[in-house]
Amino acid sequence: MLFLFKREFDFAIRICAYLAGLYPEEIIPINSLSKKLLITKPYTTKLVYKLKKAGIIGTEQGVNGGVFLNVPPGKLSLFDILSAVGLSKTTSECITEDNFCPLPAPCKIHSFFMEEETRLLNKLRKRKISGFAFTDSDFKKKTSNNYSLNIKE
Repeated sequence: MLFLFKREFDFAIRICAYLAGLYPEEIIPINSLSKKLLITKPYTTKLVYKLKKAGIIGTEQGVNGGVFLNVPPGKLSLFDILSAVGLSKTTSECITEDNFCPLPAPCKIHSFFMEEETRLLNKLRKRKISGFAFTDSDFKKKTSNNYSLNIKE
């Protein structure tokens, strides 16, 4: 996982963190979500589909339709989100494939990767999306901070 953290995982967390900032009141159209988070519409649609299939995101059709977080942000873990979009690889092939390693047991390398894998998975399960939630006002803060930094340079 450490070496296979795909762009798709980052985008899925970004989508859920933004929707967590809107929870529970707002529904946002996919077009707006895509533009605000700087993710192409096809990619956003693909991720919304996967997250909806996992029950993480809900959708509403119609003129005022869009997407919304279907799980309370304090109950939704990073692990839940990543699993919904395909997290399945581990840090080392020796953890998942039988007879991958020709070294005799107990292999210290295998043990190291098993410990790190377990540590990372536990952290992903403990961290909730509520800790990463953001809204449009956070975009404004970043813009104003960048502007003041650029003036000083």
